[in-house]
Amino acid sequence: MRYTFLLKSLMILLFCSQTLAGDFFNLAGKNTLEISEIGIWHKVDPQEQFSNFSSIEKSLTHTQPVEGTLVGHSGSYVAKIALINNSDATQTWFVNPNLIFVDIGLAFWQRDDGSVERLDDFSQLNDYRTPVLMHSQAISLITQKQEQGYLWLYVDAKQYVNPLSIKIYNTAAFYQNQFIVNVITITAIAVMLTLALIAVIIFFRTKNSITIACAGYIGLHGLGWASAAGLLDDIFSIGSVNLSYTGILIFPFAIAFASQFTKLLFNCQQEHFLLARYLNILTLACVAVGALLPWVNYSLAFTISHLIALIWITSSVAIGIKMLRRKFSRAKYYLLGNASYGVALLIYVLLHARIIEANVYPELIVLSALAIDCICILLSLAEWLYGQQRNYNRSIYLARIDPLTNTGNRHLMSEKFAGLKSHFIIVFIDFDGIKSINDQFGHEKGDLFLIEGAALMKRKTNDKGDVFRTGGDEFVWLFDVNHKNDLTALVRQTNTLVNECENELRQQGWHSAGISYGIATSLEGNNQSECMSLADKRMYAHKRSKKALLNPHEDKGITSHI
Repeated sequence: MRYTFLLKSLMILLFCSQTLAGDFFNLAGKNTLEISEIGIWHKVDPQEQFSNFSSIEKSLTHTQPVEGTLVGHSGSYVAKIALINNSDATQTWFVNPNLIFVDIGLAFWQRDDGSVERLDDFSQLNDYRTPVLMHSQAISLITQKQEQGYLWLYVDAKQYVNPLSIKIYNTAAFYQNQFIVNVITITAIAVMLTLALIAVIIFFRTKNSITIACAGYIGLHGLGWASAAGLLDDIFSIGSVNLSYTGILIFPFAIAFASQFTKLLFNCQQEHFLLARYLNILTLACVAVGALLPWVNYSLAFTISHLIALIWITSSVAIGIKMLRRKFSRAKYYLLGNASYGVALLIYVLLHARIIEANVYPELIVLSALAIDCICILLSLAEWLYGQQRNYNRSIYLARIDPLTNTGNRHLMSEKFAGLKSHFIIVFIDFDGIKSINDQFGHEKGDLFLIEGAALMKRKTNDKGDVFRTGGDEFVWLFDVNHKNDLTALVRQTNTLVNECENELRQQGWHSAGISYGIATSLEGNNQSECMSLADKRMYAHKRSKKALLNPHEDKGITSHI
């Protein structure tokens, strides 16, 4: 009986305490208090002038609370929230309505004794006294010990994109949340804008239009999120213009740049004509939509921009998969970036629709994924530029290298001549017997002779000089000489090298083949052209002298090593 009496007494005390507390939310003992949007907001006439507490209090007289979510709605709403601080100390709290876009934000604290304190305004246009918190607003509220009262909030916005729940933090929890949200947001935006600047710098270095497309793609995403997060409003103050809305208006132009970047990245104009046409149409459509969005209802603009986002993510992932299958190495970065962005947008939608629950700002997920996307996009650009540089180098190489003998051609020889510092030696070489080899064994064997002869000359000259093929069986050796006094000794060495080449060719089986040559130095002419002409004349003189020594009745024939 005694225990039954105690149990009944405890139940009565609990009932009485609940009755005294009524519908008050107790702040004491909690780091964070989250109040659902359902049932606390009342829609009010936006035409009325809500500038003071009495006008807001009066507005609730004939209104009923909104039972559903405010996502997708616009207009003016008022909330009256009963709060009590059951602790024995004065405490500071931070009230955080889950608002991204807000044109008017008023807050009042009505104590139980009837006195009213106006708190700081928290609209995007008038929040210079409130703590800086990206993606939403926050206002401070100081409560005395055992104080209770009503928190009145009035908001007006063109679009409510999140459930309009309210979080109330104690000081430590708020500053921790503020640090995480602001650091992630500002870092992601800074990454995007920095990458865009890098792309612009690359443009001035390369003049490639793809770099401007990349800069627009990344940079406009960065600017769009800087405005949507409220960062631009915190940095700039442009009269009555709410810059947080401009992110949605910028987005179609970002996708226009993204379409052109994709077209150029995968050479669609030359290799994928239908895809190029689709991307061009998408670009024109985005530009046209972007030009019209400022003139339509913001809710419609919000919907259109998100529809464009859905189209783009679907298209970019499909394009990435297609190009990866076609072995484009840059497609792996492109696909990874757009896939991560697409997954983040999906999570964003599911969180907003309350299909999944997570104690995190959906915007932070999208921003982080978008920063990764932009890094991947710049990597794909770097891969493209590397490929272009590789093709350019290959073209330069092929334009300066003889494809048969792998020696320099006339173009490379001219460049080498232009780079000579002081003195030089020129050796003009003509292979003897090449016609006989072609006639008896075919041009393939003649080419083999030239290949082996060129390889032999390159080995002999090694790091001393360069070998160039200037005609069918004509070659030039060029030696750059630093000191005039070295010329005589180097000429003797050069004579020895040429004779060694001729002897080794015969040892390799080219018995009737020989080398006629002429040597000239920089001391024997006024310029390089005169020296080259002199070496040429000496080569022909050497060839005639060799023919004169031959016995016209003796035909040794040509024995091949084949």
